[in-house]
Amino acid sequence: MSVYAIQPADHPLRRALADEVHARPPAPVTVPAAVSCLALFEVDADTVFDHVAQLALRFAVEPPVGGGHAIVELPDVRVKWERHGEFSSLTFVRPLRDPRPLAELVEFPTALEALPADWLAALPGRTVAAADIVLLPAGDEGSAPRWEQVQRWFLRDAMAGSSVLDEAALVFTDFVLPEDSGRTRWLVLDRHGMSRAQTARVVQRIIEIEIYRMTALLAFPLARAAFPELNRIEQRLAEITAATAALHGRGEPRQTQDEERRLLDELTRVASEVERSVAATSFRFSAGQAYWDIVQSRVREFREQRIGDLRTLGGFLSRRLAPAMNSCAAAARRQEELSARIERASALLRTRVDVAREEQNQQLLAAMERRGKIALRLQQTVEGLSVAALTYYLVGLVGYGVKPLKQVFPALNTDWVVAASIPVLAFVVWRAVGRLRHKLMDD
Repeated sequence: MSVYAIQPADHPLRRALADEVHARPPAPVTVPAAVSCLALFEVDADTVFDHVAQLALRFAVEPPVGGGHAIVELPDVRVKWERHGEFSSLTFVRPLRDPRPLAELVEFPTALEALPADWLAALPGRTVAAADIVLLPAGDEGSAPRWEQVQRWFLRDAMAGSSVLDEAALVFTDFVLPEDSGRTRWLVLDRHGMSRAQTARVVQRIIEIEIYRMTALLAFPLARAAFPELNRIEQRLAEITAATAALHGRGEPRQTQDEERRLLDELTRVASEVERSVAATSFRFSAGQAYWDIVQSRVREFREQRIGDLRTLGGFLSRRLAPAMNSCAAAARRQEELSARIERASALLRTRVDVAREEQNQQLLAAMERRGKIALRLQQTVEGLSVAALTYYLVGLVGYGVKPLKQVFPALNTDWVVAASIPVLAFVVWRAVGRLRHKLMDD
């Protein structure tokens, strides 16, 4: 019995997590070669995969199996499809069967030449990044060719390059989209005969730098559009805060309370605008930061060394791309700070409104207490009058009752009898009314 058979059952995600580190293996590349990459947005990854499967059937090649990535080996080109979080990428690797020296190249090679034009035109989605990468030997001496041979493929003022991987290769680019192709150009010169695996990693890093720098920049237009709106909201918040401070010490409580409610409503409206801005940009800002971190990581993995006075890839990206990403981070921070400031201002106004409401409640309770006391006094007065009225009525009945007795007892003074009954009847009535009042209050 194997050890695996007796170990505890696997976690449901164990196999998927273990395979994740192999989800995007670099496509093997042998120098000399031309590599092209495309990143497609606004399309489902399965739709792009189906398009790749149709290409395989077109060349009578076995269609790939779906998953996180797939590779199709065509007669003249290798096609690699990858599924990413919000886009799909295609990598095309074409060996240069009859490579020419760099000085004799008439056109910048591209792997897309080996693909059917109608198939390329029918690719779904929108291209957010595209690049042509040409890998050539540096020369017999293992050094770079003359500068004019390299510079003629790039915009001189934007050109960047460096010696990478402990001087194993030279990498050049200008990050510019030429009008004729619309694909960024990268030139890799192998100085010491890199292995296929090492070459594949170089190409993979270049592709990731190219794609992720563009996807990171997708956040910049949102940040640029958000700044004027945030400025307007900050100005409005400052006005509301100043108006709130001006309410201290004002007379006319009714007008003050109405102004507090109006300002609170205005703050609620401003808070909803900030939340709408956050909802529209938070994902793109966080994704842009994640993509920018990947770009910086891939540049560090190159272990660049400067070539003369030529700017390095990392230096170029830091000067040109870092300010845009810092703007995105600043916009995200301003949104968070605005939300916090609005929350504090709202809490202050709510406190003022609650205090005013408590004062109104206390005044209302005091008025109710005064009315209660008045009602109690009126009730006591009415009870006294009731006792007097009932006593007067009962004394009258007693007077009527004792008058006939004078015929039987001539010596009997009926007036004294009536007078003697007054305190007795008054006490009895007072006790009866008191008991009735206590009973009603208990109920």
